[in-house]
Amino acid sequence: MSSRLLHIKLIESVKTVYVNGKRYSQSEFKKARQLEQRRSKNGRFVNSK
Repeated sequence: MSSRLLHIKLIESVKTVYVNGKRYSQSEFKKARQLEQRRSKNGRFVNSK
């Protein structure tokens, strides 16, 4: 299942966003989005080298 985090752009004026049953602040959203970009097709994280 594709992650909605990769398809959402967060506006700077928004403090929190609710996605996939979880509430994210600006910093939490940025971190979660970076982690989702590192996932492979089978759902596991790959090395960022």
